[in-house]
Amino acid sequence: MIFFTILQYGLLFWFSYWFIVSLFGFGKAGELRNKAPEKKFVILVPAHNEEAVIGNLVQNLGKMKYPKELYDIVVIADNSDDDTAAIARRHGAIVLEHFSVPGEPKGKPYAIKYALEELPMEKYDAVCVFDADNLVTLNYLQLMNDHLLSGERLIQCYLDSKNPNDNVISLGYAASYYYMNRSWQLAKYRLGLGNAVGGTGFCVERSLLEEVGWTAKSLTEDLEFTVQCLLRGEKATWCHHARVYDEKPTGFLASCIQRLRWARGHWDVCFKYAGPLLWRAVRKLDIRAFDGFLYLINPGKIVIGAIASAIFYTAYFTNVSIVEPILPLWVWLGLVTFNFIYVSATLRDSAHKIDWFRAIISLLFINYTYVPLFMWSMVTSSRRVWVRTEHTKNVNIEDMRL
Repeated sequence: MIFFTILQYGLLFWFSYWFIVSLFGFGKAGELRNKAPEKKFVILVPAHNEEAVIGNLVQNLGKMKYPKELYDIVVIADNSDDDTAAIARRHGAIVLEHFSVPGEPKGKPYAIKYALEELPMEKYDAVCVFDADNLVTLNYLQLMNDHLLSGERLIQCYLDSKNPNDNVISLGYAASYYYMNRSWQLAKYRLGLGNAVGGTGFCVERSLLEEVGWTAKSLTEDLEFTVQCLLRGEKATWCHHARVYDEKPTGFLASCIQRLRWARGHWDVCFKYAGPLLWRAVRKLDIRAFDGFLYLINPGKIVIGAIASAIFYTAYFTNVSIVEPILPLWVWLGLVTFNFIYVSATLRDSAHKIDWFRAIISLLFINYTYVPLFMWSMVTSSRRVWVRTEHTKNVNIEDMRL
């Protein structure tokens, strides 16, 4: 009984923290003052056998509303044995062909590391990273220029979807991103807390990259780099008005494989950096480090919360006195209802017309199927095997316009 009482207070703190932060995600997102183009960018696109989609992205990037002399597009054909490199060259990209030696680890972090070592990085002020299946709004570089000139050093843009309405899987992914973009990313940016780099559509100042180094080798290199920056006192920030569209999986098995990789990477980073982040939070009274610590241990909260929910609702609706609830049922149901309302509000940000009811059902399906994946990934976090996600959505940026 004592254990479950403590557990309830812990979950109540967690949900209350998230609830208070999320309130700052409502309303119209502000914009920075537009500044003259000044920063020079290199755009890195790691691509492994992406001939179906790489052409659309390179064409898209070539149309940026930013001076052409101030950015280069570099496609890293990473262990590709298809026409990825040839198609990228044909559309005007600089192509680096990277082939791993026997025994060398494979994956996106190593492709990026190769490019950073091969390119004349002193030419550039900042590095942007996209996945090969992406499309991006044409204001992206201009807005990154504005953020960099405002003193920000690591910026993540809005994460959207190419194909939210394909089926329940892709819609569940997309709805979770729409929700997080406001309730977590925009809200924390307004509060001055650190944001989370999402693996694609992010921009990092070259000097910060040199200070931290590109040593992130986990299955979630984006999260690891975010935490490495936090440990140096550098937070990631958020750009709500430039967005990147990526292709969500539509098959349940493919979804599970991808999410298991993400979950393993999250646990790996958590085990490695949660302690140092908490120590920094205590030693320097750094609220951003504490916020990052809470984000790292979030998978544990999801697993414990799911188990606790089953126990609590059993106690509420039966005579089995497993635990004495510290709050009435209407409070917990109120928090759940608030989340549903929040999701419906965030769907308006989508470039697509989304059915609210289907989005809620899809989001619940994705979230609850995450629970066993987080459980299994916790005990298999040392397995750093990268499995490619197939991309076939051949569309143009014009199809994604709001």
